[in-house]
Amino acid sequence: MKKITIKEVAEEAGVSKTTISRFLNNNYGNMSKETKARIADVIERLGYRPSKQAQALKSKHSYLIGVVVADISNMYSSLLLKGIGSVLEKSGYQMIIMDAANSVSLEKELLQKLIDQSVEGIILQPSSRQSSNYEFIAEHNIPLLLVDRQTEPERWTSVITNNIAATKEVIEKALEKGYEHVFVVSEPVKDVSTREDRYRTVQETVLKSQKQCHLIEVNDEDEMTGKIEEILQQPNKKLLFASNGRVLMESLTILIHKNISIPAEIGITGFDDWNLTELVGPGITSVEQPSRKIGKRAATHLLEFLKDKQPVGEIIVPSAIRWRKSV
Repeated sequence: MKKITIKEVAEEAGVSKTTISRFLNNNYGNMSKETKARIADVIERLGYRPSKQAQALKSKHSYLIGVVVADISNMYSSLLLKGIGSVLEKSGYQMIIMDAANSVSLEKELLQKLIDQSVEGIILQPSSRQSSNYEFIAEHNIPLLLVDRQTEPERWTSVITNNIAATKEVIEKALEKGYEHVFVVSEPVKDVSTREDRYRTVQETVLKSQKQCHLIEVNDEDEMTGKIEEILQQPNKKLLFASNGRVLMESLTILIHKNISIPAEIGITGFDDWNLTELVGPGITSVEQPSRKIGKRAATHLLEFLKDKQPVGEIIVPSAIRWRKSV
């Protein structure tokens, strides 16, 4: 099947090749609605597919954005990618998605591969707290935007949710119900700013109320089962706070399998990415993270940055607290 050229599209539409090129790059300028509609009709009718490589060479733009997430199996990542993709697609950019699998060394390899593919910008859910691990990206003059987490010292713009404020509000309301012990169940907090912020906020809020706070760090579901069994042995009124959606759902699965009554035997709350918590048990009070909105905001900001560099800062996309009956 003969490949349609940009010259043939231009002749059929009655315009110049330059006009077609501007249309393909979403650079409409003073182009009339009629001209845009005619070009779009010709492109669809002829089945024209522009060469991305040729476009990149000619315009010095690859129209590629690299996105590296810490764990693609996490629902947060799926919704985040959905939000990013919805913005980039409309702007003529393509997304190269990579999964760091919570490995700092693998993450660096993937970032280098993105640089080798001449991406115009990178959106990263960092696996490390250290900004120094990402300086090599800046050395290539590639804009970097962080999501969900921040690095130290603060070096790049990050798009996150209001972790501290939302956590504090949920715990303060829960403590009014008379809980004596609060258990924070989390994946290791050391290298992830989000987990540390949430744990530290719970700890400060609980201790301020002169109650007991405990950190339970887990790596897998089997380990979590044993830890929750230990928590259930605590005779005082107890609350379990899950640091993210995956931990929350795994904790709920364990409690349900053990026929534990919520909140009579133990209260439970935490961060949620699935919007399924109202369907579980009595309905689970949770902090609903706006993962898709964070993705959209991150993509929008990065595209704005590519056009006009902006100062580094923290962009907060607020979570919504869903009050139900698990606390």
